[in-house]
Amino acid sequence: MPLTLTSLGCASALPTRENFFTAHVLNIRGRSFLLDCGEGTQLRLRHLDISLRTIEHVFITHLHGDHVFGLPGLLSSMHLLDRTAPLYIYAPHGMEKMLAFYYDFLGEREPSFPIIFREVRGDGPVQVLEAETACVYAFPLKHSVPAFGYLFREKSVRKSRPRSVAYCTDTAPHPDIPGWIRGVDLLFHEATFLEQDAQAAAQYLHSTAGQAAQTARSAGAGTLLLGHFSSRYKETSAFLAEARNIFPNTYLSKEGFTFSVPRDFIAAT
Repeated sequence: MPLTLTSLGCASALPTRENFFTAHVLNIRGRSFLLDCGEGTQLRLRHLDISLRTIEHVFITHLHGDHVFGLPGLLSSMHLLDRTAPLYIYAPHGMEKMLAFYYDFLGEREPSFPIIFREVRGDGPVQVLEAETACVYAFPLKHSVPAFGYLFREKSVRKSRPRSVAYCTDTAPHPDIPGWIRGVDLLFHEATFLEQDAQAAAQYLHSTAGQAAQTARSAGAGTLLLGHFSSRYKETSAFLAEARNIFPNTYLSKEGFTFSVPRDFIAAT
C-alpha cells in the first residue's frame, strides 16, 4: 500500500510565479493528512484531483500566514460541499482565534461538519493522534513563534517494516531533532536559505540547505526532501548541490510532485 508525500506549495514568506505557499498531503495507505495550509492550498488540491473529502486531519506547524491563510477558504469549501465527516485540526495555541473568526464569518450558519481543534504543546515529542494507519507525534521546533514538527509512524503491516515520515518547517537547527526522528525514512525539512545567507537564516530562525542536510545525516534519515525556499533565489538547483555535498540522498520538493516511500519487506525466517 502506498505512502506518499505530495507537495502543494514550496514557497516561504512570499509566493513566486512557480511556487504557492507551504502545504503538503501525506497519504498513508489511503488515509490523507494535510500538512500546513498556506494560501492557495485548495486550488492546488483541485489541480491535482485530490478530493477535499479525503482530508481527515490537518496539521499546522505554526501560525505564520504562509502556513495558515488557506485554512478559512478550505473550511468554507468543505462546508459548501456539504461535508459531514469531522475535521481534526492540530496546531499550537492561537489557532482557536482563527477558528473563531471563521465561525463569525459564517454568521448564523453552522458548518455542515464538526471542526475539532486539538492544541499542540510540549517541550519534547508527544503523541497527538493514533489513527487507523499511523501514530503521529509532535515535537518542538526552533522558530520565532511556537512551532512544531510532526513525525508519522506507520502501523505495522504483516511481513513488512513500518515506514516513517518527519515534517520540519519552520525551524533553525535544533540539537534534539535528530534524536527525536532517529532512523526516519523520509525527512521533509525546510531550506529557506543557502549557506551564503547563513546570517539571515540565523536572524529569522530558519535553516540553510546545508543545515537541513546535516540534520538528516545526524538523524540517520533514509531520504531528505527540501522545501520552503525563499523568493530571493531565482532557481533552486544550488539548494540541491549544497545539501547533497553533505547528505547525498537529497531531493527538492516541487509543486505537484509526489514522492513515494518504498516498503521494505521482511524476509521469512
